[in-house]
Amino acid sequence: MDTVTPESALQQKPRAARFGSGIKDRFLLDPDCTYLNHGSYGAIALPVYEAADAVQRQIERQPSRFMMEDYPASVRDSAETLGRFLGARSEDLVFVENATQAVNAVLRSLVFMPGDEILTTGFAYNAVRKTIDFVAERAGARVVPVDVPFPIENPFDIVQAVEEGMSRRTRLIVVDHVTSETAVVMPVREIIRLARERNIPVLVDGAHAPGMLPITLEELDATWYAGNCHKWLGAPRGCGFLWTYRDFQSRIRPTTISHYVNDGYTAAFDWPGTKSFSPWLTVDAAIDFRAELGEADIYGYCRPLAARAAQMLATAWKTRTGTPRGMMSFMATVQLPYPGRATPEAALRLREVLRHQHNIEAFVKAIEGGLWVRLSAYVYNEMADFERLADIAPKVAAEI
Repeated sequence: MDTVTPESALQQKPRAARFGSGIKDRFLLDPDCTYLNHGSYGAIALPVYEAADAVQRQIERQPSRFMMEDYPASVRDSAETLGRFLGARSEDLVFVENATQAVNAVLRSLVFMPGDEILTTGFAYNAVRKTIDFVAERAGARVVPVDVPFPIENPFDIVQAVEEGMSRRTRLIVVDHVTSETAVVMPVREIIRLARERNIPVLVDGAHAPGMLPITLEELDATWYAGNCHKWLGAPRGCGFLWTYRDFQSRIRPTTISHYVNDGYTAAFDWPGTKSFSPWLTVDAAIDFRAELGEADIYGYCRPLAARAAQMLATAWKTRTGTPRGMMSFMATVQLPYPGRATPEAALRLREVLRHQHNIEAFVKAIEGGLWVRLSAYVYNEMADFERLADIAPKVAAEI
């Protein structure tokens, strides 16, 4: 057994202090890339990749036996592991490919009548908004997208906007937990409370939240919660989940109707047909990797890093952040100084030049007449990454 002397203990760094460039080699990222976009697609850690490969190899040794005998219990074991992490019962959780698929499952299972209203916000993720529009159009229902100011200064402005958008015809509220484009941590608890008082079900699009915000689904008290495990939680892509309040489970069907659609909530989702199940069965490896890093250390490193980076960029660029610090988590938005007309095409061009000419990956979006950079701060990032962006991005913006 190794002996830890007082002298050696003093030399050991706190666990969070070991983050940054020193941990980047535990991910499969290009070591020369300044990667500031963990929020879009995640970035898988090497131990999780190896675990997924091991699962796939196990499947291929005897595919028929695995699918027919091993998989049914294995997927429920994964749901149990995920449930412990999210503060939920495993029987209320089912796996899907991603949060968009989970949202589709809910919206396309519900029955709306002409004149019914589906309330959402102007921050809704584009794929989610298109699904809402599709369902509403087919039913003759009405979409009510309440306007929310951006930049946002106070969470109560969002709560007030949602409350003012409710009516006696509101049949569903769809709200983000963390908005995709603007990185706003939404006041979902207050919105759910308002909806509960009016007996309005709430679907939370939590695509970005698991692994970035502490979540206890049983306490949150939404009706449905759709999330991704491939972003901040660190599972392979193709791993999302849907949590459904138990009284509503009989109403929900997966987007793919398969053999067990009439056998209950979990059975209907657990077998969508033959596919690669290794992402769903690697959730435990992703959670184990985070436990090795330390959940408290992850939060204690990434959230302050995102806030410091955002403030540094806003100061360097003489612009502003999109939210106050209290509404940030591991992501933040900062307006970029841009002399031209802020269009989606300009945002895409800026992003491409940063990627191909400077090996910087950052999310850039045209919002409210300006170009905004959405930053992601994860354990392999450090302030030097954002300082490089601070120096290069305005020069690129001036040239495109």
